Amino acid sequence: MGSNEEVMITSEPGIQGGSFMVRGRAILTNVPGNITVKPVRDGSVFIGATASTSSSRHGFRLGVLRFKIWWMIPCFGTSGSDIPAETQFLLLEAKEKTNMQDSDTIFYVLILPVLDGLFRTSLQGTPDNQLQFITESGDPDFQTTQFTEAVFINSGDNPFQLIRNSIKILEKHKGTFKHIENKQANSFYLLIERELGRLLNLEENEKFKGLGDFIKTIKQKYGLKYVYIWHALVGYWGGVLPESDVMKKYNPKIQPVVQSPGNLTHVVCQVVDKMQQIGIGLIDPSKILDFYKDFHSYQASCGVDGVKVDVQNVLELLGAGYGGRISMTRQYLGALEESVMETFNANNLICSMSLNTDFIFSARKAAAARVTEDFMPNEPTFQTLHVAAAAFNSLLLGEIVVPDWDMFHSDHYTAEFHAAARALSGAAVNVSNKPGSHNFNILKKLVLPDGSILRARHAGRPTRDCLFNDPVTDGKSLLKIWNLNKLSGVIGVFNFQRAGIWPPIKGSIYHLAPGSGTPISGSVRAVDVDSLEEVAGGNWRGHCAVYAYLSGALKTMLKDAKFEVALEHLKCEVFTVSPIRVVGETIRFAPIGLVDMYNSGGALEAMSYENNPSECKVKVRIRGCGRFGAYSNTKPKCCAVNQKEENFIYNAKDGLLTLQLQGDCNSKDIVFVY
Repeated sequence: MGSNEEVMITSEPGIQGGSFMVRGRAILTNVPGNITVKPVRDGSVFIGATASTSSSRHGFRLGVLRFKIWWMIPCFGTSGSDIPAETQFLLLEAKEKTNMQDSDTIFYVLILPVLDGLFRTSLQGTPDNQLQFITESGDPDFQTTQFTEAVFINSGDNPFQLIRNSIKILEKHKGTFKHIENKQANSFYLLIERELGRLLNLEENEKFKGLGDFIKTIKQKYGLKYVYIWHALVGYWGGVLPESDVMKKYNPKIQPVVQSPGNLTHVVCQVVDKMQQIGIGLIDPSKILDFYKDFHSYQASCGVDGVKVDVQNVLELLGAGYGGRISMTRQYLGALEESVMETFNANNLICSMSLNTDFIFSARKAAAARVTEDFMPNEPTFQTLHVAAAAFNSLLLGEIVVPDWDMFHSDHYTAEFHAAARALSGAAVNVSNKPGSHNFNILKKLVLPDGSILRARHAGRPTRDCLFNDPVTDGKSLLKIWNLNKLSGVIGVFNFQRAGIWPPIKGSIYHLAPGSGTPISGSVRAVDVDSLEEVAGGNWRGHCAVYAYLSGALKTMLKDAKFEVALEHLKCEVFTVSPIRVVGETIRFAPIGLVDMYNSGGALEAMSYENNPSECKVKVRIRGCGRFGAYSNTKPKCCAVNQKEENFIYNAKDGLLTLQLQGDCNSKDIVFVY
C-alpha cells in the first residue's frame, strides 16, 4: 500500500507527508494510504482503516501487552519491534522543540486500541519497527471491511491526566462503559471456593451443605459484615453441565473454544488447553439473565451479600455463532450487572480474569476488578512481578474500576513488601492465611481495630519518572508508587530487582546482573505525588514535611528538592508527603496522620485553623486510634482531643509532634493551641 500523503490535520494529531504527527513530532512514519483519521474532541482522534476484502479478523499497518488470556503485564521498549502482540494500552514519551533556547519539552502520547462496533482492536509491532493494529470479531461469520474508530490517540503534558481525560472522552463518545467516578463502588469481604468441572446445580454440593447456617454463624460470631461467593462468569470453569435437569431450562450446549492468534504468541494457560479439549458448557445468551437471577437469588437466601465472578475473558473464546466476542461480553456482563444490582441491592460485584478490552470498554456498572496475576506464595520469582504488574496495569484500569491487587499472606517472607504495596493501592486489603497463621503485627499497620482500612483516594500508580523504566529486570531502577489522601500524598519506594522475568513463568531462572546484590539507589521528590497541589490548600508555598514510615525520620523540603533512598532486594519504604500550611505569621504545620500505619495520611479527614491576636488554633479531624503525628515548627502551648486536654511529645530537633489517640475508631477532633 502506498503512503498517505493527502490528509493534513493541524489542530489535532494527523497525517502529514506520510507521517502521523503529534504536536509537531512524527510519531509514525510511512503511514499507509488506507489509514483514516477522525477527530473526536480536545485534540484527540480515532484511527481507522479500510480493507480490500471482508473478514472477521484484519491486520492493518499503521507505520514505522497482555501475556496470558486472563491478565496483563507491562512491557518496556524504544521501538516498534518491542511492542508485543495483544497490546491493549500504549503510552509513549516524546519531546517537542520549544521556542525558549531550543530546548526539549517532554509530552506523552496515548494510543488506545478500543472497540469499533462489535470488533475488538489490539496493537502489535513487527521486526522492522512497524506498528500494526489488529481487529477481530471472534466470529468467522461476522465480517466487515471498514473501521473508523479502531484506535484512539491523544496527547498531553501530564500522563495521568492524559489517561483520565482520554477515558472520559471515550466514555462520553462510545457510551458503552462508565468511568470509575460514575460508578458505585463497595468494599467487600470474600468467601471463595474453586479443576475444570461443570456446574450442575444452583445449590451447594455436599461439601458445602448448610451454607446458610454457616454464613449466619460466622456473621454473628465474628462480626463479618459481608460474605461473597465465588463463581465463574459461565457458571464454573468448564461452564454448566448440559445434561443437568436444573440447567436444561437455560438451553446450554457444549461450545468449542477458539483462541485468537494473538493469544497464541504468549504464555498459553494450561486451563485454556483443557478448555480446548472438552469445550465449555455455554448457556444461551438469551437465557443468561435468568440463570444469574436464579443463581444469585438462592445465594442471597443463604445470607450471601455479593459475588466475585471469575474466568470472565473466556467469552472471547466462545463468540463463534453468537455475533462475536464483544456481543457475547455485553450480553453476559450486562446481565450479570443487572442481576447483582437487583438481587443484592448494591453493586456488590468483583470481577476477575477480565483484563481484556472487551470487558474494559463494556463495563457500565462493574466497579471492582482484579488487575494482576494471582499471588503465589510458593513461587519466589512472582512476588515482585505481582506488585509491579498491579501498579502499571492500574494506569488504565484505575480509570475504569477500583483495582484489586489480590490477596497475600501476612506471615509470608515478603509480607511487609506486599502489605506496603496494598496500603498504597487505593483498594481493599485481602489476606488469605490459613487460620492461626496470621502476622498481626503486619495487619495492624493496614487495618484499624474496627476492621476498616486507611484507603487512599485513587489507584496506586508508578510515579512519572518510573513510567518507562523496567523495575524488575533492568538491574538499576527502583519503583515508586504514588497516591493521594485528603490532606497529603504518599509514595512507596520498592526494590523489585533480581526476583523474576517478564512474563512470569513458574520455575523460571533469572540470571543476576553483576553487582545486583548491592542496594539500589534512587531519588524521591515531594512532587512525585502527582497533583499534590490539589490537597495543599490555597496558601501553600511549596514546602513539605516528609515522614518515612519504617525509619520514623521526618524532614522538611521544597517540593522540587530530592533526597536519595537506597534499598536492598525486596525492601521498601513508605513516605507520607504533607504540604506545610502557613498559620498566622510564624506557625508552620503539616499533619502526618497515624504514624504507625503504612498509609498514615489516610486517617486525616479535615484541617482548619483560627488566627486571633492572642493565639492560633490548628484543628485536625482524624479517624482511628493510635499514635498521631504532625510537623510543627514550634511547640504548641497545649492540645485537646474532643475538647479534653491531652499530653503530647514535641521533638524540637525535627519538629515531630506526637500524641496517643485512645478509644474507638470514630472521628476525633484534635486542637493545637499556639
